[in-house]
Amino acid sequence: MSIFHHKKEISIQTIRRLPQYLRIFYNLHAYGRELVSSTALAEETQLLPIVIKKDLQAVGAPSKLRAGFKVAGTIAVIEKFLGWNNLNKAFLVGVGHLGAALLGFDGFKNHGLEIVAAFDTHPEKVGNSVHGVQVYHTAQLAGIIEKQNLKIAILTVPAAAAQGITDTLVAAGIKAIWNFAPVNLTVPPGVVVQKEDISSGLAELCAKLKSR
Repeated sequence: MSIFHHKKEISIQTIRRLPQYLRIFYNLHAYGRELVSSTALAEETQLLPIVIKKDLQAVGAPSKLRAGFKVAGTIAVIEKFLGWNNLNKAFLVGVGHLGAALLGFDGFKNHGLEIVAAFDTHPEKVGNSVHGVQVYHTAQLAGIIEKQNLKIAILTVPAAAAQGITDTLVAAGIKAIWNFAPVNLTVPPGVVVQKEDISSGLAELCAKLKSR
C-alpha cells in the first residue's frame, strides 16, 4: 500500500505523526518490548494520549486491552500504510547543492523511496553520476519516465524553471511531485504535490528563537 493510494481517509496531521511513532516503536522493539501504552508514548512524543490512540487506531494498529499497543504488529501496520515496505522508484530534477545532497542521503530506501535517475542541463553534470545515480539531460525526461514507468518526481530546480519542468512531468504521466522549489506549482487533478518550503521553516525557527 502506498501513501499516495491508501484506501482510508487519514488526516495529513496523522500521517505526519506516523514516522515519529514508528521511530519510537523501532527503539522499543530493539529493547525487546512487546507492548506500550498510549500514556508512555505521550511522554516520548509530548502529544496527548488520546491523539496517539486515535492515530494508531486509524491505521489499524493491533492492541491488547488495558495493556497497550503491540510493538511488532504496530511497526508492520505503519510500515505497510506508509508504503515503506515497498520501494517506490523516483527521479530527481536539478542536481545543484540541494539535489546532490538528496541523492547522497542513503535513508530514503528505508522509507520506501529509491532515486533511480537524476536530470540536469549543466554539461559538466550530464553523463556523469552523483552518489551512484546517473545524471541525464532534462531533454530526456519524457523518454526515461516512460521507459522506466516512473511516477514520482523530486524537484530541486530554481523557481523560474519549476513550472515548465512540472508541465513536462505531468505530460509524461507523473503522479506525484516532491517540490523543493520556492514556488507554488499548478497541476491538474490527480497529481499530488508535496511542497517543502525551507524559507518558511527557517522563518518559523527564527520567530520561535526571538520569542524565548
